[in-house]
Amino acid sequence: MFRASIPNLLSYIRILLSPLFFLTFLNGQIIFSLIILVTAGITDVLDGWIARKMGAYSNIGAYIDVVSDFIFILVCFLAYVIRGWYDPLILILIVLTFILFIATSGLKKPVYDPVGKYLGGYLMVMILIPLIFSEPYLRQILVDLLIILSSCSIISRLTLFIRYKKNISR
Repeated sequence: MFRASIPNLLSYIRILLSPLFFLTFLNGQIIFSLIILVTAGITDVLDGWIARKMGAYSNIGAYIDVVSDFIFILVCFLAYVIRGWYDPLILILIVLTFILFIATSGLKKPVYDPVGKYLGGYLMVMILIPLIFSEPYLRQILVDLLIILSSCSIISRLTLFIRYKKNISR
């Protein structure tokens, strides 16, 4: 039982890191924000690795992981929007992608979408790169790539969902 809680604990740490990133970033403490982001990334990698290695994975753990990623990513982008680094519409895109994930997964078991997994990783990269290179043109390139990747993720997710529903009805 304890081993199943380790990955979840690491996911909860990401949630706790969210307001720290928000505050350090808005106070101009970019180095601390970068350290918090790297720590969040490490907890994200570790929780999945530990869950697989120890056989401590569960459907609820998978949701906790996704929700903690979503909270962390959303809070980081909110800070960026407040600072004027990204357009506020990016928050709507992130929220809609998360809602689509929940709507197509149901509540029993998340539907694995390989493109969506890359989208989450890409969003973390979109948070990281501006902390290191703050040029506006680079952020615009990142947004353009996000639109392309989000479109691919939405198509992939809906395709998997439709296939899943057809297999159930047979």
